[in-house]
Amino acid sequence: MTAELLHIEGLRTTFPAAGGEAAAVDGVSLRLGRGRTLGIVGESGSGKSVLSLSLMRLLPPAARIRAGTIRFDGTDLRSLPEARMRALRGKRIAMIFQEPMTSLNPAYTVGDQIMEAIAAHEPAPRAELEARAIAALGRVRIPDAARRFHDYPHLLSGGQRQRVMIAMALACAPDLLIADEPTTALDVTVQAEILDLLRMLQAETGMALILITHDLGVVAEMADEVAVMYAGRVVEQAPVAALFGDPQHPYTLGLLGSLPRLDGHTERLPTIEGTMPQADALPPGCRFHPRCVFAAPACMQADVALRAIGAEHQVACLRAPVEASVSEVAAAP
Repeated sequence: MTAELLHIEGLRTTFPAAGGEAAAVDGVSLRLGRGRTLGIVGESGSGKSVLSLSLMRLLPPAARIRAGTIRFDGTDLRSLPEARMRALRGKRIAMIFQEPMTSLNPAYTVGDQIMEAIAAHEPAPRAELEARAIAALGRVRIPDAARRFHDYPHLLSGGQRQRVMIAMALACAPDLLIADEPTTALDVTVQAEILDLLRMLQAETGMALILITHDLGVVAEMADEVAVMYAGRVVEQAPVAALFGDPQHPYTLGLLGSLPRLDGHTERLPTIEGTMPQADALPPGCRFHPRCVFAAPACMQADVALRAIGAEHQVACLRAPVEASVSEVAAAP
């Protein structure tokens, strides 16, 4: 059995709202073993990025973690003084942020930025830092790394900038890497290269990976376990084979139904009608019921919690477990 590295229990992160607070992450519980990959999937606004920033304790000033525990390798991150948390960031827990086109500082060379990340945790003479930074660029397959070390971000393509972000995140060999939409804004070929790179680096280093994305195809290719988030909560959680082979939550079924097919299927893909509710205007009962094709009166009254329906498979739906299919979503009125 894989040793546990990260254990999140009942995490609740709020932002100020009219008349009080709104929870962008509301009661999320997750576990991740060493060397394993957890995919966190959901639409924009589901709480994925706020969850990752909560783990790193890099939330905006107005946000607050109001409840829950975040245990990393046995240490409660919520109770750590900021100085100790800062020592963990980049060293044992690293993050690839969204938007590689804007995440790097345009005023400094990519080499200087990687050296800064290393020196913050492992001070060394400049010659040694430079050698390590060039080696980090080579590890992420940037051609002619010694020359690219001196380039400014605007001289690099989107895919190269993403590789620089990965090199910076992995420079101190972290135990956990959080990748927040690592393939956003990249073309399909570059996306595949970045995913292959992450998989290779994970195999080499043994790090655990949290992969945050809206792309279920990426999750199917990369993850060991999957958590589906909706309106700040996890609505389904399972090993990747179980989630794709036997999806139970209507939201998961809707996401799977929206994936293009390669078997010659030409009918129009089903869609999930409506939009994600705002955190300060959540519907009563199940948060998905206004958009759910299977909603019943009971769904509008009961606040449904995650419950086990099989080995390692949990779902927050009154109708589960049932024999459900993607085609059932498409045929529903």
